[in-house]
Amino acid sequence: MRKFSFLLLFATLFIASSCDDDTPKPEPAGDIQITFKGNYDGETFYTQKAYDYTDDMPVRFSAFNFFVANISLLEQEDATEETELIDIDFIDLGFDETQTAEAEAGVTVSAMKVPAGTYRGLKVGFGVPADLNRTNPVDYGSGDVLSKTSHYWSAWNSYIFSKIEGVADVDGDGQFETSEGEGLTLHMGTDATYTERILFPSSPIVVDEDGSINLTLNIDLKTLFYMPINEYDVNNDELLDIETFNGTHTDSELLIAKQLMRNFSEATALD
Repeated sequence: MRKFSFLLLFATLFIASSCDDDTPKPEPAGDIQITFKGNYDGETFYTQKAYDYTDDMPVRFSAFNFFVANISLLEQEDATEETELIDIDFIDLGFDETQTAEAEAGVTVSAMKVPAGTYRGLKVGFGVPADLNRTNPVDYGSGDVLSKTSHYWSAWNSYIFSKIEGVADVDGDGQFETSEGEGLTLHMGTDATYTERILFPSSPIVVDEDGSINLTLNIDLKTLFYMPINEYDVNNDELLDIETFNGTHTDSELLIAKQLMRNFSEATALD
């Protein structure tokens, strides 16, 4: 009996040892924080602050926000395989001058347990990808980023990818008056306006095991108004004529919305 018990104990220990050997070990991983910051022509961006849009027309913004999606790391510049960090999130950079610390800190999103390694590029999508844009806020719980009814427009059957709102002193009288047609309501949406940018830092992005790194994306709001389409830049200053085109809600203004979203690529710099 004692011999049988010894053999049974040995077999149990052997099986347990074999199972332990087969247990997959977690891959080395670290964490990444991605911080979005707003600026206007190189200055920290604040809502309700007057900025020079052109030499004779100041502008004051009340809102600047946007969805980001499909944020991924690329091991090589021409890589087809990506390491996904964030599928969808919402960035609101609408801080006023009473929120200096918040504006300078920016808005941070986090990706945990990113495979350790060396990466060459960062891909960022601006807007809501087509597969998610086929859904609407009622499909999500109240805490989900896509549950924002404020950023869905049924006339488009689309999320509003970005909102830039404010008012410009079009007549140069020193007053910002929405009642005088000086208001800006630039809302961008529909699948056609979704855009992606791949950013390549001067040195590789290195994720160390159990480490944490921060990447900063600076977005220049003035660059978003670059306008290469002559129809919308009669002034020939390479900026959208906001005194004439101050909204993006009609089919005829879709080209403006496309260009503004496309401009996120040039307006975004990786530090």
